[in-house]
Amino acid sequence: MTRIAASIIMALAITGCASAPVALVALPSAPAAEMRAAGPGASLLLRELTIPGYLDSFPVVVGRDGSALVVSKNTEWAERPAVGVARVLRDALSQRLDAERVLVAGERRIPDVDLTVELLALDPQGTALHLDARWFFSCTAARGSRAGRSQVHVPLASATPAAVAAATTEALARFADVLVDAMPTECRAFARDMAGSRR
Repeated sequence: MTRIAASIIMALAITGCASAPVALVALPSAPAAEMRAAGPGASLLLRELTIPGYLDSFPVVVGRDGSALVVSKNTEWAERPAVGVARVLRDALSQRLDAERVLVAGERRIPDVDLTVELLALDPQGTALHLDARWFFSCTAARGSRAGRSQVHVPLASATPAAVAAATTEALARFADVLVDAMPTECRAFARDMAGSRR
């Protein structure tokens, strides 16, 4: 009888653990920023954005010890990280370039510049969140292009999912500043010259 009771208690405990709700966390919106390139200028399409496979899953990485990842036990991302990262970066670029100049995939307008981003790292490392990215601008109507690699470090308030989410958005906002400064200006000039030559 005692064994049966113990088995029932254990089964109830396991069921209780399995049904414990999982909290969801989303990347906050990019903080408001001053427009850094107001007026007419090249339009931009964030064409591709990739992040490391070990980060593009729902468990939230809150730390790492060398190659060993530390993940939250009861919190997951509310959306696939690659989707959230692209959304926040696009929003940050829109604030700095003017929303009309940052296109969304599927629009009928042809962008002056395509931007491809490969994030090599976007995770907590010690007391900071580390962003390491390769980027490539390509003029759509010309042969011009520009490529580079940038790193951003943002202090991490704590090893919690909410702190990681906030630091991720801050890192992407700072990265947007880097991209705006690096964006080639000749793409727009070339597009205007081409349009004038067809008249």
